[in-house]
Amino acid sequence: MSPRPVASDIVESLDDLELELRRLPGVRAAGFEERDDVLLVQLHVTGRAERTDQPVPASASRIAARHSHRPVAVEVVRWREVPAIAPAPEAGAPEVTTHPEAPRARLLAVLAFPDTDELEVHLILGGSRTIGRAQASVGIVGAVQATIEALRGFGAVIESRARWARVLEETSDEERVIVAVALDTEDDGQLQYGLAAGASPIDAAARATLDALNRRVSRVL
Repeated sequence: MSPRPVASDIVESLDDLELELRRLPGVRAAGFEERDDVLLVQLHVTGRAERTDQPVPASASRIAARHSHRPVAVEVVRWREVPAIAPAPEAGAPEVTTHPEAPRARLLAVLAFPDTDELEVHLILGGSRTIGRAQASVGIVGAVQATIEALRGFGAVIESRARWARVLEETSDEERVIVAVALDTEDDGQLQYGLAAGASPIDAAARATLDALNRRVSRVL
C-alpha cells in the first residue's frame, strides 16, 4: 500500500499514528490510505511480532481507532526471517557429512498497491531474490500469478497457471487465513494443489502456490 494523503477529518496526525504503530513489537513500516471514509492501515512486521504476548493486529486496531474519527481497517504483512548460515567448523573438529536439501524458494513479502492496481510477491532462493507482479484487483488469483512469475525469475521453466484459488477458513490464531490453490500444468495436464495459512488472503495464496510448486522448482533447478 503506497502512502497517500489522508483528509484531516479522518485522522488527526499520521506522523503521531505511525510513530505509535512502529513502537509495536516487530513493526518495520506502516502505510495509510483513505477509501470510502475508512482509514486503511497496512503494517509490515517481522517474525519478532509472533514471539510476543501482544497481538499486533488487535493492538494496531486499538491505536488507529484512537487517532481516527472514522472506521479503521488493519492489514498485517508478515516478513519471514531467513535462517542464519551455520558457522564453519573449527580446525580439528570432526567432519560431519550431511545430505544437502533440495533448494526451496521462500516467501519474503506480499505487497499490495491499490493506487496502481499492482501486487508484488518477493521470493528468495539461496542468495537470489526475485519479484513477481500481477493485478491487485484480481485478489488471491493475482497472488498466485505473481508467485509463479517470481519463481520464473530464478530460471525455473514453469508452465503452470491458476485454475482456482479459494479461502477455506479464517482461524482464531491472530486472524490467520487458510487458502487452497489448484494449478493447471501444460506439460502433463495434471492439477497441482497447494494449501497454506497466512496473515491475509494474498499472503496465504502466495504460500499455497509455493507449496504446490516447490518440488517442481527443486527438480528443474
